[in-house]
Amino acid sequence: MLRTEYPADAAACLPLVAAALQVYWTHMAAAPELAGLPKLDVGGVCPCCGSLPVASVIRSAGDAEGLRYLHCSMCNTEWNMVRVQCPACERTERVSYRHIDGSSGAARAECCEDCGGYLKLFHQDKDPLLDPVADDLATLALDVLVDEAGFARAGPNPLFIPGGDAGA
Repeated sequence: MLRTEYPADAAACLPLVAAALQVYWTHMAAAPELAGLPKLDVGGVCPCCGSLPVASVIRSAGDAEGLRYLHCSMCNTEWNMVRVQCPACERTERVSYRHIDGSSGAARAECCEDCGGYLKLFHQDKDPLLDPVADDLATLALDVLVDEAGFARAGPNPLFIPGGDAGA
């Protein structure tokens, strides 16, 4: 799970393992000085645990209004990243946004033409109660749309592990 390697024969139990790991890593991230976790300075991964982001959120209130935060798939830490920048390859030139026609626009897929990856981007100004992990699962139709356009997820949702050869 921590290496984002998902064996097909274990697909049924992986969400349970992921949920347990999320509880553990969220607890560790809440008190990094007690856990002895050094802050990582590696682009595109969580500065606390080193996992990939599940999604990003554009904040709508307070000092963070309009700022983009990546949300960790494992420990729920959020860290700031420049808008209009691919979280996977950090390029800015060929980033596009896709959404489901007729939707509120609160959930979009930020797609990178350079690396072929995408990550969902949630706008809190359109829905202040958004939860990056839960709403990532609730917007699977958007995943289908961008998958059919040839893009691959840049970060996993450990509570949804497809069976078969996905992730292998």
